[in-house]
Order: sequence, then structure tokens, then C-alpha cells
Amino acid sequence: MPDSSAPRQTAAGRFPLPALLILSVAIYGLMAFWFPLGPNVGISPPADIRTFAPTLPGGLAYAALVVVQFGLFVLAFRRASTGALGPRPLRLILAGGLLLALPLLWAYPINATDIFGYVIRGRIASAYGESPFTSPAAAFVGDPFMPLVGEWAGLTTPYGPLWELPASLLTAISGDSLLAGVLLFKALAVVAFLATTILIWSILPAGPARAAYTLLWAWNPGLLLTIAMNGHNDALMILWLISGWWVARRGHPAAGFLVMAVAALTKPVAVLALPFFFIGAWRELPDGRSRARYAAVSLAGAVALAWLSFLPWSGQGSAFRAPLDLALRLVTEATGGAGFSPAVWIYMALGQRVSIEMIGMVTQGLFAAFALWLAWLGLRGRSPLRGAADVFFGYLAGALNFRIWYATWPFAWLVLDAGGASVDEASRADYRLRVGLWFLLMAQLSVVIYGHVRSFLLGGDQALAHLIGVPAVFVLPWLLALLPPRLSRPIHAA
Repeated sequence: MPDSSAPRQTAAGRFPLPALLILSVAIYGLMAFWFPLGPNVGISPPADIRTFAPTLPGGLAYAALVVVQFGLFVLAFRRASTGALGPRPLRLILAGGLLLALPLLWAYPINATDIFGYVIRGRIASAYGESPFTSPAAAFVGDPFMPLVGEWAGLTTPYGPLWELPASLLTAISGDSLLAGVLLFKALAVVAFLATTILIWSILPAGPARAAYTLLWAWNPGLLLTIAMNGHNDALMILWLISGWWVARRGHPAAGFLVMAVAALTKPVAVLALPFFFIGAWRELPDGRSRARYAAVSLAGAVALAWLSFLPWSGQGSAFRAPLDLALRLVTEATGGAGFSPAVWIYMALGQRVSIEMIGMVTQGLFAAFALWLAWLGLRGRSPLRGAADVFFGYLAGALNFRIWYATWPFAWLVLDAGGASVDEASRADYRLRVGLWFLLMAQLSVVIYGHVRSFLLGGDQALAHLIGVPAVFVLPWLLALLPPRLSRPIHAA
């Protein structure tokens, strides 16, 4: 953990924490000015970073702003690790996180336009009285927002019933105002993000490092760009998972597991983490009887919770129709098409001589084996925090499509693991945390590699862009995390 007992003569010491915060807020304000949401909210098809930065210098300028933000963030962490947050650090962390998020609420979601899908799918229920599990956006050709769903217009929702419920409520409030709808979804994401900050603070052990590790979450550019600017619903999924862990650690393992099940009913990918926390709680129970009771309550409760959650969406069909439609939708997404991913890198590296479908089957099979191995390690006592972080990383490494918001999934578990690690485990946990931070940065920069660098420096060659970009995102963070201590000290667990 960061050692605040001795002063450090570092660059961070020369910059007061308020100055670092103000400069970061100013840069996010510049992004909001560069990518304004208001005048562009209805652009069809949705815009991206190339729309606002169509030239190579523009793309490189955006990349430079992201790198500078990460640098300021690291300096802020160094200041926090020396006690610069004062006697009430959580208040300052939350206030700073809110200040950093506010400009991004008014920035166009340049790297993840799923938020427009949230609006139209919410309107399927609130405006048309239909179910997003059975009716795709394309069925509502008269809706003015439908074209913004883009390539997903012909598909039903990929999210759970406990996401579509708040989506329908928010769109009922926003009505026919697209800007109001987008802002409401962004605000929900920021509230979930700040609530997760409070839970992380509460879970981390008291001590001089607590504030610094909490700040690693709350002021993190990779998270703020995904959650506040892009408004992605991963913030709500992560909140439910962290809430469940918080509940379980307070002596209520079955209740904690059910709260985590809410995360899977919000965004189904959360189900990957559930076995590790189930196993972790099961191992800590003292005898077979209490373990059997825990398993029965947890599993039966999760089934009942799922049934109740899907029940309002069943309509006139079978009670099983909505979950079946969702399952088929997720299978379609997992097995159909391919984009920026290690699987496509292999496909390109092999000269396209092996079909992408075959490569996808192999990578997904490897992921299944990896997940089973992680579960076995959990049964032998490995931390569920590490299991959750690893299974998420394994999933996105084996998926046919990688999207930059996937990089947020492991990070909270890496923070909690490093912040609460024992002396024996501190070095390994710290390295994993550094990998996670570099991974967030490289994921953000991947849009420039695959967009501007590919178009202007690689002659538009997608194969070459993959061969460069995928290792930069999936391999380079593991190497950068090995940098000498002077450079890695910002997240050094001593």
C-alpha cells in the first residue's frame, strides 16, 4: 500500500491537489466544447471521434488529452497517498469525482453510442407499450430516434429486465426529448459510479492507503470517459456487484449473492463473476449444514428473483418467453460477426486461411476452460476478487468483439484486491492493478489506433491495424506494468 509516513520529493509534491483537479476538470471541459452533445445529439448515423476529429493531428490531439488526463490522475494519486486529502478524504474524493464528471455529461458519447439504444429501447416500453425483449427498434419505423440505434436496430435488447425497467422509467420522464433522455441516462450512470465509490471506501481497510485506492476509482479517466461521457450502463452493473460484496462481507452471504444476481439481471455478463463469490462465501461457512442452507437460499432466491424480474415483460406469451428471447439474442451476439479482438488478430495473422468462426470456437473454448480453472482455484481458497477480475479479462480476451467499455469490468476488483492485500500478496496484487490501469489507458487509445492511425498512416489497412492495435491493448499493459519502480510507484504496494 502507499506509504504516507515519509515525505517524497516527487513531481506530484510540486502540484497541489486542487490544482491537479482543476486542470483535469478544464480538460474535460475542453472535450465537452470539442464534442458538444446539445447540437449533435440527433446526428444520424451517430457520430464518433472521427466525426469531431477528422484529421490525423486531431486524432493525435485527442490521444494526447487522454494521456495527459491519465498523467494528472497518477499525480493526484501520489498526492493522495501522502495524506493530501485532509481529515475527510471521502468527501473530497466524491466532490472531485462529481466535478470531473459534470463537464462530460455535456460531451457527445464519441466512443460508445449505445446510450441512444438505451433511449429507443426504453421508449419501446414507455411510449409504445411493447417489450424490448420481443420487439426490436426497427419495428417502430415512425419513431424519430430509431435510426440512431444503427446496426442493432433489427435486434432485441441484449440487457436484462432490471435494466429495461429503469430505462422505461427514464424515457417516460424525458418523453420526446432525446437530449433529456441521454442526459438522464448519463446522470444515472454517474450516480451509480459515485455510489460505487462510497462502497469501495467502505470495503477497503482503514489506513493511510484507503483514500488513495478509493481515488483510483473515483478520479480514473478510463472510467469517467466510459461512464460520464458515454453513459454506459456498466456503471449500474458494477454497482450491484460491489453492493453484493459489501453486504456479504457484513455477515449476510446469501443476501449478498442475491444482490449480485441483480447485476446479472441488469447486464447478463455479470453472471461470470457470481460463481467466484458464491464459492468464496461457501468456503467460509463452518459446516455442511450451513453450507447447504446457504446454497439453497442463494440459488432458489436467484431463480425466484429472475422469474419475478422477467414477469412484467412476459406480456401475453409464456412466462419463459422473455428470458428465452434474451438468451437467443445473447447467443447471436456472441457467435455472430467479429471486430477488434484477439480472435480477429489470429485470423489476420494466419492470413485469413482459417475461418473466423473456427477461431472463435477455439478462443471461446479456451475461455470456458480458463473459467473452470479459476473456479477450481476458488475452491482451493483463491480470493473471489481475483477470480472476478480474471474471468472478466478472460472473457473479453476471448470474445469475437472487444469494445473499450469492457476494460472497466475488472478494475474495481483489482482496486479492492490491491487495497486489502496482505503483505505476502501485496506485490502481486499491485502488479495486477498496474496492468488494469494500463489496460484502461490503452483501451481508450485503441480508437485512435484503429481509426486515425489506420486511415492516415497504414493506408486504411484493417489487417495491419489489427496486428498493431490488438497487442497494444492486450499485451502491452502487461509489459508497461513491469516498468522500473520510479515509474510504477503511483500504484506501488509497499
